[in-house]
Amino acid sequence: MFLESEEVDMAMGSKAVEERQNFYVASIANGPFYYSDPNYHGVGERRKHHGIAGKLGIAIAGFLIWSFVWTKHSARPFPMKQTTDELLDFDDIIPSEKLEWHPCFAWEPAFKCARLTVPMDYRRPLNESKDHPKVAVALLLVPGKHDGVKKQSTSPLLLNPGGPGGSGVTLALAMGRRIHEIVGEDQDVIGFDPRGIGATTPRTDCFSYPIGWPSAQTDDTSTGGGEDYAKGNFNRLLWQTAGRQVGIVNSTSGSLEMLDARSKAHSKMCQEKDSVMGKDSIFRYVNTPNISRDMARIIDAWDEWAESQSCPMGKSQEVIEEHDLSNTGPSTKGKLVYWGFSYGTLLGATFAAMFPDRVGRMILDGVVDADHYVAPVWKDSIRDADYIFNSFPHYCNEAKELCPLYRVGDEVSDLEDRFFGTLENLKANPIIFSDPTTKTPVVVTYSDIRAIAFSILYSPTYGFYSLAMIVDMIIQENYQLFAALFSLPTAFNYFPNPVCEKPMPAYVYPNEAQPAIMCSDKRYPLNETVPNLKLMFEELTNISSWADVWLTVMLGCEGWGIEAIDPPMQWDDHPAHKQKPINTSFPVLFISNTYDPVTPLYAGVQMAKKFVGAGLIEQNSMGHCSLAAVSKCTIAKVRAYFTRGEVPPPPKEGGDGKELEDGEWDRCEADEWPFHPYTGDLVLGSGIRAEEMEAKEAMKAMKEMQEIFAEMKHWGQPQAVLYSALTI
Repeated sequence: MFLESEEVDMAMGSKAVEERQNFYVASIANGPFYYSDPNYHGVGERRKHHGIAGKLGIAIAGFLIWSFVWTKHSARPFPMKQTTDELLDFDDIIPSEKLEWHPCFAWEPAFKCARLTVPMDYRRPLNESKDHPKVAVALLLVPGKHDGVKKQSTSPLLLNPGGPGGSGVTLALAMGRRIHEIVGEDQDVIGFDPRGIGATTPRTDCFSYPIGWPSAQTDDTSTGGGEDYAKGNFNRLLWQTAGRQVGIVNSTSGSLEMLDARSKAHSKMCQEKDSVMGKDSIFRYVNTPNISRDMARIIDAWDEWAESQSCPMGKSQEVIEEHDLSNTGPSTKGKLVYWGFSYGTLLGATFAAMFPDRVGRMILDGVVDADHYVAPVWKDSIRDADYIFNSFPHYCNEAKELCPLYRVGDEVSDLEDRFFGTLENLKANPIIFSDPTTKTPVVVTYSDIRAIAFSILYSPTYGFYSLAMIVDMIIQENYQLFAALFSLPTAFNYFPNPVCEKPMPAYVYPNEAQPAIMCSDKRYPLNETVPNLKLMFEELTNISSWADVWLTVMLGCEGWGIEAIDPPMQWDDHPAHKQKPINTSFPVLFISNTYDPVTPLYAGVQMAKKFVGAGLIEQNSMGHCSLAAVSKCTIAKVRAYFTRGEVPPPPKEGGDGKELEDGEWDRCEADEWPFHPYTGDLVLGSGIRAEEMEAKEAMKAMKEMQEIFAEMKHWGQPQAVLYSALTI
């Protein structure tokens, strides 16, 4: 439930309950606005969208700032306890080793939730002792439309949004119906929260302790039972807010030293919480190989459920497969069907390396280089970030009046001077003003804007307008938006009494899953002296001007002392260290953008070469993952892969110095670019073919997915105001 008890829900009445629920979840449940321009007549045509783009700018800028408080992404849209027995909250679902689906969302009656019990430690199987530690994995099923004999997919499509630390439940809730437009309406989709994350228990929470701790200790610390999450999150908020004053690496003469100290202090706190939880602490078991094993358990549980009496099929799985005409490729029974983004590509590659005979279909989108992932610092990840950032003045100049920073008669050089000069001026002259609403002083620094700009590089098609608007506001000294974004008391409007009032469910609050997973996976831990960190920074500056933001992010693992029980990444199973390409039961499909700020095309090429027959699609666009830009070509290839088993050819690199430039692999053009978003207008008429209408609907769905995806936190993305290493 959310704030009130079941009794209060009853007293409020169903209408009030529904209104309250919609307040928290409307932005995801109802989907984002999507572009509509009656003047649009074709891809690439110039069109005006001042009003819509204005809303777009506010939306993305707003998300980037207070993503750690009760916004539409931290207030995750989970089920609410109702006055009837029909809908269940995750906390009300009894975990089981078998899949037991329960209705859980009033606005999506077809959606079902489950909690699957898996071993915390796979060396201590559950069938050996009931006392062995367990993990309850939260799952959300978005069912496809099934007719005739077939009542569910042979294998569900599992989703992972990345992070690490991203919630698959939230992703499926937000995108599930839209994904049907891409992969087919008959495909069942499952979003799951990996161990340590969201509604999966136990949680990786370094700040929360049992109520009254240490005098009122409980026996339930290993599962997180009885922990005071409201107080813990309040302390987290205070710690993060203090970190904002430090800035990013190199913002002041002492910022690196302070960031290093704060990161080590945070790591020490997590280590102390791990000690309290004892030998069955979840912090020791959240590494990527264990999450891969959990996915294998989900597949097994699905097969068992499909064949059970409780399944509404009425037919055996074998009969269903015979009639499964929607998928003409090899059967996926007992195998993983998967679409992973960002860190989700590393998770998928790890699964494929550990269980090569269980790959049914696997798209890895926005590819993480496994070789770099286990290193202390991901140096080559940002090799393309400068290209994206430096392209901004060119796109703004091309857009003319559609770009708020453009002035009549401007050349590209004028925009470069105005854009870069304004940002540089913030170093010595931070924005200072008083918030007229909250009556509090506000200071916006170079570090604040710098981190916002880096986050926008993840989705420049969606965000370059926002960047132009922000810089123009600085020039005009119009700080109204900054007051809404940076004035701390406004964050508490959501929680007037954040500790005293009845707390939210535990899964609503932030956690430390990202450092717990990422740091557990490292083969070479990061525990450096400040002089060595300065040398690392100098090396990074030779790769990208974004070294200041990136090293701030990388410091999240500094001093992490919780050792994973399994060897990090199961070294022999790690996809980066197989002596020969891995022969999977079905070829993997990798997708990379031409310019990605954190997972470059080069990583996609290298990872594809590690798997026999793996295909590669290069989408000619900028941003993180294919969702950064709508592409009719990419959508068609994704659908063909999932439904017909069509795999693009393996990549062939070009000669020395031109490995990417002269490389041979499938390429797809994007149908939008910065300041010229895809609108998706479809004029219905007798001349419209069904195939064209289907393609348009798929592109519209992809556009909506892009807008949702842009507002989620991804691989290495800083939370724009919070720069302490713990807030990576």
